[in-house]
Amino acid sequence: MKDFIGKIKNIFSNESIGGKISNRAKFFLALPMMPSSIGNVLIHNAYIKYYSDVIGLDVRLVGWIYLIFGIWNAVNDPLLGVFIDRRRYTPQRGKYVYLMRVTAPLALFSSFAMLFAQPSWNEWLIFTFFLALLFIFDTAQTAYSISHANYILVAAPAKNERIDVSVIVAYLTNIGGFFSTIVPTLLLVGEKDKRLTVILFSGVLILNAFLYWIALRNIRDKAEMYEKDVHSEEGKLVQFLRESVKETFTSRSFITFVLYQILGRGPVVFYFTPFLYLMDHVFKFSGTQATSIDVSSGLIMFVFVPLLGYWMKKAGLKKSMILSAVPTALGFLSLYFVRSFWGAMLSYWVIITASQVATLSVSPMLGAIIDENEKRTNVRKAGLFTGLNALITIPVSGIQAAIFTSLIAWFGFVSGAPEQSSRALQGIRIGAGVIPFLFILMGIVPMLFSPINLAKEKELSEFSESHRRRDEQVDTAENVKP
Repeated sequence: MKDFIGKIKNIFSNESIGGKISNRAKFFLALPMMPSSIGNVLIHNAYIKYYSDVIGLDVRLVGWIYLIFGIWNAVNDPLLGVFIDRRRYTPQRGKYVYLMRVTAPLALFSSFAMLFAQPSWNEWLIFTFFLALLFIFDTAQTAYSISHANYILVAAPAKNERIDVSVIVAYLTNIGGFFSTIVPTLLLVGEKDKRLTVILFSGVLILNAFLYWIALRNIRDKAEMYEKDVHSEEGKLVQFLRESVKETFTSRSFITFVLYQILGRGPVVFYFTPFLYLMDHVFKFSGTQATSIDVSSGLIMFVFVPLLGYWMKKAGLKKSMILSAVPTALGFLSLYFVRSFWGAMLSYWVIITASQVATLSVSPMLGAIIDENEKRTNVRKAGLFTGLNALITIPVSGIQAAIFTSLIAWFGFVSGAPEQSSRALQGIRIGAGVIPFLFILMGIVPMLFSPINLAKEKELSEFSESHRRRDEQVDTAENVKP
């Protein structure tokens, strides 16, 4: 425990031990995920309820929007991943950091513009307006996320470093999540005031713009990070994608990881929207009560994250992901049965804490898969793998949104109605609790067949370090602008 406390206390230390990157460097590697997560929470969770309950768009159409949105992801994510792979590093612009700096403003603009739909507009105008801005947001956010994920993998080549960065990401994203979820829980549960909602959502986005600026001014590219990248013509993206995808899906490691995410990760990523519907319509809690459940869940998780990171290093990513899925699934199932404030709070404490293991594992596991492919082919295709992974993760959230909204509509949920029928309330409970329980349990099955065990992780970590560490000691201050 002393080691964990010491690591937290010294997070801004620039000391490098044994050639490993410092805590300061790990912090700045993780920081760009904080503003990104705020935007994702608003778009993929809060805006669904904003458009159904405040703007008054039929919940069925909201579900269709997110389904079309998911199909768009299936097209643009791998293409963007391959484009990023094949884009050359240049001393003047760099690569990953430059792409993040270009795409962040587009994501911010589209997030802000979505607030200004009007309930008086024709329903199909609202539909088109929301969908078009989602397309802009997703294209920018996908390029940003792929670039950031790949930047972490080349700047932190060792498995344990990547887990440490994931732990810091967990803290930063949940602190950011506090701002991006406290507003929806206060404003979209109970009485709803459109003008106040727009003002406070705008405040969150202004804070988000400031966080993007802080995060992206403190990192930079280094030429040696890109020595193993794809070096070929930047054209012919579709041809290269076709050839590479065929090779990618011969990887058992990647296939099992993809199936795990399709089944087990979607309900966790999408949990916040059903949370809002439960708090508002089923439990009829006030915004303050809903916020206390949301915030306390994050605080409980904060206490356990260092311990979870330590356990993952010892047990291995595969075992950690499988074992943590059981309490996560049971936590979701309990939502069908709980009736009290304290029962709901306990359920979300279990869900948020246990599911954090899978969240922490995703980046290091994907890094191991990329390293495995590079070891076999001698070509690093981080953008391809990260793009294909994004193809799965973001669309799965959209599919979960479509399942949830279609389910509650089938059970009789009426958008904008102050009171819902008992059947509609049962539909919300099933969508928030039973469906995630089944998906998460099914997600365990593919991970049982993953070849990335603890021994393999160590082997791939050593391979990655040998290709990315040129000196015995790494001056991690070079990762950060003075």
